[in-house]
Amino acid sequence: MSLSFEIERGLFQLDFTDYHAILGISLEADTSTIRKRYIKIARRLHPDVCRLDNRDLAQAVLSKLVNPAYAKLSSEREYADYEVLLRMMGNRLMQEHPEVQLQSDRAKTLLQAERFEPEYRAAVEEFAVHQYDDLQRTLDAIGDLSELNYVYLFRREQKNKGWPQTSKDRRPTVPAPPRPSTDSFVEQYFQRAQSLLEQNSFAQARKELQDALKLDPNNSRCHGLMALVYIKQNEVKPASINLTLANSHATKALKLDPKEPIALDARKTLNRLAARAGGTAAKPKTKPPKKTDKGGGGLFGGLFGGKKK
Repeated sequence: MSLSFEIERGLFQLDFTDYHAILGISLEADTSTIRKRYIKIARRLHPDVCRLDNRDLAQAVLSKLVNPAYAKLSSEREYADYEVLLRMMGNRLMQEHPEVQLQSDRAKTLLQAERFEPEYRAAVEEFAVHQYDDLQRTLDAIGDLSELNYVYLFRREQKNKGWPQTSKDRRPTVPAPPRPSTDSFVEQYFQRAQSLLEQNSFAQARKELQDALKLDPNNSRCHGLMALVYIKQNEVKPASINLTLANSHATKALKLDPKEPIALDARKTLNRLAARAGGTAAKPKTKPPKKTDKGGGGLFGGLFGGKKK
C-alpha cells in the first residue's frame, strides 16, 4: 500500500475527496455517528494496538486520511461547504452522466435495486466493519464505499429527491454534548509529544502535536508545547524560522488562554532570547568613539578645558 494514498474509484474518479468513504459512514450520517466512528477508527490505529510492522502505516493512514476527514466533517462550517459540493456533485451526475467504472458487485447491485436507500445503508455498514482491519486493503475498502456513495447520489437525483436543504436538517437541534473522547485523544497526543520532547525527538514531537491540533485547533496547551518544541530545536540547531514559529504558537496559545503555563514559559524564554540578541546587536553602537585630539579641543574643551598652569 503506497503512502501516497491515491484512490481512483467512486467519487474519487471525479476529483472529489469522499470523506464519508474514508470514515466508512453513509452520506446521511449525523454528527454523533461521525464522532463515534472516528473514535473507533482512531483506537484501531493507535500505536498500542497495531502490530509493530504496521505502526508507521497506521500513523500515516490516521494523519493523512482519517484525521483530515474527521476535521472536515466535524466542523459545522466545513461540513456545510462540503455538503454544497455533494449537492453539486449529485446534479453533475444527472446532467453530465460521467463514466465511472464500478468494480464492486455490491455497487452494481445497488444501481439496479428497487429499494436502494435501505440497501445502501446496509452495504455501507457491511463494508465499514473490516475497513481498517487489514491496512494493505484499506484503500480498496474506501474505494468500495465511495462507489456506493456514487450510486447513492445518482439514485437520489434520479428519484428527484435531491439533497437535504441544509446540514442542520440532519444535525441535532440541541447543543452538542461535551466530547471527552476526542479530548482524551488530544491528551494522548500531548503526552506522547511531551515524552518525545524530553528525548529531543523534535520532529516526532511536532508530528504528535500537529495531529492533536487537527482535532482541536484551539488547544492552548498544544500550541504552548509546540512553541517549546521549536525553542528546544533552536538550541540544538539554531535557525531564525524556529524562533518565528515558536513565537507564533506562543502568541496563539496566550491569545486562547493568557494563563497557560507552558505558553508563559515559552514566552519568557523567547523574550530572554530577544533581549540577548538585542544587547549583542547594540554593543557596537554604544562603543565610545576614539578621541582624535590630544588636548581639550572642541566646544566643551574650549570652554572648560583650558591650559594647565
